Amino acid sequence: MSVPQNPQKCRAAAASMSRSAPNTPAPSPDPRGVGATMLHAVDFIPADESARFVRFFGWWTRDKMIAKRFYALRLAEGSRAHLESLATHNGPVIAAMNHLSWWDPLVMLALHRLFWPNRTLRAPMDAAQLRRFGLFRKLGVFGIDPDDAQSLDAMSDYLADYFAKAPAPTLWINPQGRFADVREQVTPRPGTAKIAASDPRAACVSIAIEYAFWLDQKPEILVRVEPVSPETTSTTGWQRALTSAMNANAAALADLVIAREPSAFESLVGGDAAAINPAYDLWLRLRGKAGSITDRSRASAAAPTEASP
Repeated sequence: MSVPQNPQKCRAAAASMSRSAPNTPAPSPDPRGVGATMLHAVDFIPADESARFVRFFGWWTRDKMIAKRFYALRLAEGSRAHLESLATHNGPVIAAMNHLSWWDPLVMLALHRLFWPNRTLRAPMDAAQLRRFGLFRKLGVFGIDPDDAQSLDAMSDYLADYFAKAPAPTLWINPQGRFADVREQVTPRPGTAKIAASDPRAACVSIAIEYAFWLDQKPEILVRVEPVSPETTSTTGWQRALTSAMNANAAALADLVIAREPSAFESLVGGDAAAINPAYDLWLRLRGKAGSITDRSRASAAAPTEASP
């Protein structure tokens, strides 16, 4: 088909097409991007999980990003048992984490790879952000509009299908739905409770997280895990249990952080003697001096006292 080059012929051709074409609006471009679908008229981007990519990115997150930027990733005493008990759970596992920073999903991925390597995973994310970081879909991240009133139904339908069909399904979620200061009371949105109530096989744990500076120039990642045990498995029952467990867990972790006692945790990444600077530490060692920083009050308390005459 040739295109007329004369402007008058172009206008005449356009007018002729306008008269002959049916009175229907021109299709608008799909703003959702590649891989998006519509569930209940909600902007929704499904996950496209790749087990190989999850393994690689989990290793990179733990051994490269976290190990480089943080002094240690520590897990509170007793938390390991709760995580390990769910590794082979025959049903959906829901990990509800408070939401403090950009690092939260990376810590989530590190924990998942350490304790639940054989479980698949899903995690919600703002669809607008997921379009910018589409690679996250390979990690099991799906996108939804958090401000759409129908988003809860869309996410519930999607996860119900995932829970029914996927092997060892796992949902990582921040029930607060926004970044919140660690000193704020945790107020979960009802979506997580509804999802938990939809499947009688569901098990849920609260994962509290804090980022704190202790003795090193780099911060610590401190994590505590507590099971969520509802009295009834209704949405209301789950909501009450989730709210109670997340606040109790955050408070218990806060006490441990304030105590600044490393022995109350196990180190999953890092955690050697706190350093000043690699070059200066080497210079001190060459001079026969210790480069690590210690807590004077704790060292004094731990030192044996001389018996009085």
